[in-house]
Amino acid sequence: MNMFDPKHWRGCEGILDHLHEFLNQRELAPADVEDIRRHLKECPPCGDRVQFEERLLERLKESDPCQCPERLRSRIKSLLDLG
Repeated sequence: MNMFDPKHWRGCEGILDHLHEFLNQRELAPADVEDIRRHLKECPPCGDRVQFEERLLERLKESDPCQCPERLRSRIKSLLDLG
């Protein structure tokens, strides 16, 4: 598919909308996973984005845990309680 075709970019949007589910290997039907893999093989910009996200996730997993400030913790808790 031509990368300058608007249909291609709508496909990219769909891939990026489900990127985290794909990277975490959950919540996607096998057919969706295959569609994403196929798109990534054909689309270098999306493939680059996935590689970046994979490296970021690895670095986060390797990093030491940190404590967030109590004010931030309280704010997050209050936002979650609203939901």
